[in-house]
Amino acid sequence: MRATDIKNLIKTEPFAPIRVGLSDGRSVLIRHPDQAVVSERHLFVGLAKVQRSRPLATPRSGDVFAPDWLLVNLLQVTSVEPDDGAARKPKRKPRKKR
Repeated sequence: MRATDIKNLIKTEPFAPIRVGLSDGRSVLIRHPDQAVVSERHLFVGLAKVQRSRPLATPRSGDVFAPDWLLVNLLQVTSVEPDDGAARKPKRKPRKKR
């Protein structure tokens, strides 16, 4: 995905939360435009407390400092889509039939 496409989505007013899909199957929920920075090759996202059992997401409030962060090469971004703002578990890949 191109940097300008992601920048345009983040700068849209009024901002709507977006979910960024990654090539490893994970996704990141961006709830506030101030919690993501896009450069020509990377997406830098401030994250809420990262826990194994919870999906990756930014803090609920834009005024909160993000305790963790994620740096993503834009070549790893597979999709960017609007989201309702609720964090959800990553989808599991279907099992192979034998």
